[in-house]
Amino acid sequence: MYQDNQDEDDKLKNDIEKFRNLLDEEVEGNHRSEYLSKCKQMSENIKKEIQKRIKKGDENQIMKLMKYYSQQNKRLQEMEYNNVDEDTSLLHDNHQVEVQLFEDNVTQRKQRLQNVHKSMETVKSIYEKIHEVATQQVDQMFTIEDNYTYAENKTQKASQELVKAQQSQKTKIGYRIVIICILIVIVGLMFIK
Repeated sequence: MYQDNQDEDDKLKNDIEKFRNLLDEEVEGNHRSEYLSKCKQMSENIKKEIQKRIKKGDENQIMKLMKYYSQQNKRLQEMEYNNVDEDTSLLHDNHQVEVQLFEDNVTQRKQRLQNVHKSMETVKSIYEKIHEVATQQVDQMFTIEDNYTYAENKTQKASQELVKAQQSQKTKIGYRIVIICILIVIVGLMFIK
């Protein structure tokens, strides 16, 4: 893509250079009108190429070439103005072309800025949703942490109660064994007598 843009820049630069060289030629007499027409045609072709590049979004890359083209086009306008035989509408047309180029460029930039604004609004909306979700998740994390702490405390108390119950059961079993032993001794003493 970059190489394509570079190639297009080089071609455009060469076309503008050819246009400059054509303007440097000295033409007199009857051929002057034909010569100016050829210059105007070349100028129109360059203008179309610049517009095509601007529509592709490459206006930042070709601003220098546009300035160079404008200088050469201004020379053409001066030549046309100085040509008494030439119709004065050529000067007006070229001026209109430059004005139109400028207006097209401004319109396209305005559209791009509006698109950027819409994109920024979308990004802002996404960030707001992320913030909302994050806030909810933080609240849920605190709730989970509280529940975990509560469960841990209850588990420790239950464990203590189980240890007490186990000790109590051992104690009860011990008392039963002692009582059974005493009963056996008493029964044994009764049979012995």
